[in-house]
Amino acid sequence: MQTSQAPTPGHSRRTADRVLSELPVEIGGVAGLTRNVSATGVYLETTLDQTPGSRVRFVVEVNVKGELLKMVCAGEVTRVEHKAGTVGVAVKLTSSFFTDTDHAEDPAEQVDD
Repeated sequence: MQTSQAPTPGHSRRTADRVLSELPVEIGGVAGLTRNVSATGVYLETTLDQTPGSRVRFVVEVNVKGELLKMVCAGEVTRVEHKAGTVGVAVKLTSSFFTDTDHAEDPAEQVDD
């Protein structure tokens, strides 16, 4: 993984460093991939359309020291970018927690808003 160095024009409101990543994500039962993550947000690509300002829940698979964990997340969609065949979605995280993949439940049942 690489850390993003230069700020992208129009994105000066970022409060945390972004780490470039390509991690499997599931959002609304649809698979996708993260493109970058930070302590406060995630940018992901999927085929499931989203609406800026809407609440979203998703699960990111993360390998931590050889153990596959799921990061169960909730947040607010801040930006949507329609690209050829994919939808780019920027999410400001409101909550997240790790769980092992054997015991992960539906994120809608575990994350309090």
